Amino acid sequence: MGSPEPSGPEPRRLKMKDLEDATGVGREAIRFYIREGLLPEPERPAKNVAWYDESFVAQIRLIKKLQEKRYLPLRVIRRIVAEDDGLSADEVEALLDLDGKLVPQRGSATRPGGESVSSASKRYDMNTDDIRTMADLGAIELTSRDGEDWLEPQSLAIVEKWADFRSAGFTPEAGFPVEYVGLYVDMVDWLAREELRLFSRGVTGKVTGQAAVDLAEQGIELGDQLVGLLRRKTILRLIAEGDVGAQPERPRRGQAGLARRAFERRTSRKS
Repeated sequence: MGSPEPSGPEPRRLKMKDLEDATGVGREAIRFYIREGLLPEPERPAKNVAWYDESFVAQIRLIKKLQEKRYLPLRVIRRIVAEDDGLSADEVEALLDLDGKLVPQRGSATRPGGESVSSASKRYDMNTDDIRTMADLGAIELTSRDGEDWLEPQSLAIVEKWADFRSAGFTPEAGFPVEYVGLYVDMVDWLAREELRLFSRGVTGKVTGQAAVDLAEQGIELGDQLVGLLRRKTILRLIAEGDVGAQPERPRRGQAGLARRAFERRTSRKS
């Protein structure tokens, strides 16, 4: 029987002092990151012994960069760094480099500078509570100007589109309360996150600068068109098959991971 194949060098194990030296972050901050779920628990072979591996160094450096250079709140940083199969530091940076460089949403709102909530509610014949509910659902954001709640152009365009729904007959009396908007918020949030994960892994180390911005812009525009076509096709198919009674399951991370892994397999074969 032949000897087993060598498995490679053992991963380097670090003590807390090593981790502090490698990252420039003190132990109290590192322990805080662990308590807050930004870092996993270290290996603890004994009561007062903790071992960390090299992944902690990369993770701490990323957290530090996101805090000091991007000023992101901890809840956002936690979502970036603490997920299984999360993005690498380079992939996160590739996405953050797009911040402020993409064209804002093109809406049909007739007030380019935005509009106050009270004015918009009168113009669109919409209850101000409904507009605030849309903000609670995450569909829009409200800002403050001169003591008034205000809708910036992107949010105003979404309110205008919901007013179009109302005018078409999607009213509370017909069974379509404003909370209906939450369906779109949930699904678009899930889809956008998965699209960004795939995009970052596809461009990191390959496409940078204006080329990355142009590619992202095209992806947003083409994705809008593709989603519209797929949605209409699926609605028509479900109606034709009579498959309209069962409540659908929401997409799960595992399902999204299948698409992501298939994409990664294809791109790795090409590289």
